[in-house]
Amino acid sequence: MARLDRSLQHGSGDRPAAPVRWRVRAVVGFAAGVFVATLLAVFSAAGRDELWGWWVAALGFAVFAWGAVAGSEWLGRKLLAGVAFGGGRAARVLGFVALFAAALGLAALVGWVSPLSAVGMVLTVLPFLAVVAIYWNNAGSLGVASALVAGVVLFLICVRMFTMPGARDLNLPELAPAGDDDVRVMSWNVGGGAPFFGGSDEGDIAAIAATVEGQGVHVLCLQEVSSQGFVDKLVAALGSGWRGHRAPGEGRSAAVLSRIGGVFETGPVGGATVARIASDKGQLQFVSFQASAGRTARGRRAVADWVLNEVRAPGRKTVVAADFRVDPARGWSFLTPLFSDSPTLDRATWKTMQVLGQDPGFGGRATGGLGRRTDWVVVDTKMEVTGYQVLDPSGVGGMDHRPVLVRVGLGRGGGLAPREPLAAGAPSPPVGTP
Repeated sequence: MARLDRSLQHGSGDRPAAPVRWRVRAVVGFAAGVFVATLLAVFSAAGRDELWGWWVAALGFAVFAWGAVAGSEWLGRKLLAGVAFGGGRAARVLGFVALFAAALGLAALVGWVSPLSAVGMVLTVLPFLAVVAIYWNNAGSLGVASALVAGVVLFLICVRMFTMPGARDLNLPELAPAGDDDVRVMSWNVGGGAPFFGGSDEGDIAAIAATVEGQGVHVLCLQEVSSQGFVDKLVAALGSGWRGHRAPGEGRSAAVLSRIGGVFETGPVGGATVARIASDKGQLQFVSFQASAGRTARGRRAVADWVLNEVRAPGRKTVVAADFRVDPARGWSFLTPLFSDSPTLDRATWKTMQVLGQDPGFGGRATGGLGRRTDWVVVDTKMEVTGYQVLDPSGVGGMDHRPVLVRVGLGRGGGLAPREPLAAGAPSPPVGTP
């Protein structure tokens, strides 16, 4: 065994040691990355049904970390060819520090040039890089300590697996009985999963229209809408009686479409669109927006403050449908630093939105990947929630969010009977005037 260690560190007399040592480092570093990926995935999943998705995501970061370390060493060999650093523990420590710093710099560069945040990318990939770099740099001197670490990691993984529920608990509140004047509201983020894939919302217009018509939707709140042209095409596909508006501006923003009339306005934050509809039971308003991209918890709080201070009013009944980009019901995961710079502030934002009303889907089924429910539908306390459902639309391939269908009762006020029931799948007279 001692002879094998010397051959890995100093080489044999027949051939240079560097190629053999590089291959050993590569294998050991990759194995260490898979270990840490498995550990983080197991502790990020809320149920065994989510485990595969979390493991694939964690493995992707482990492969990235391995590539960053390998690329950093290759670049170091090119730039420092012929420079001798001596041997011993000090040299190994210096080598690890240099390798780790270079790999972190590469991760920051990737986060900076992509839609992700440089800081978020560094914090997310940090544990992967640290473990890969440690074992990469010490591949020739592994011993009892490494075996003990592997044993502890396997023990923790097994304990978590045995104590993990089969599926995430879904704790939906009791809903009120359905009424004849209920309004069906659908919230749907129709953008793609950038930066991982671009989405194809323009090509999915027919499938979106089929889903909306099949559910008898009255008000459709969209997020990450590419253009007003997309809204116009969707309105044409939905047929007569539908109208829609998208908040203007560069990039993707929110839109509201309605087949029960309404006046549309553009909000000052979050690419928001507001539809105000006069009904027999007071003024209704439907707000659609998307929280700021990236890790900005303050940006999400700013949108919530605007809703509560500017949109909410005693004489109005409000439904807010939005992609907040965070799941308030989920605890820590290894992706938390990638999506939020302050999970505490995001939880406070969620509690602040409860001043307006309830989100009937809180703690319920995921609306996106990895078991995350980032699409909130908050219903005014002056209205009753009579139905909530996360749909699985067929024929829509580019979206990375599922549509959410909420059925709301208009509540008290006005004292007038509804004109007629709003039956699913059939057009009905407007409950308000444009």
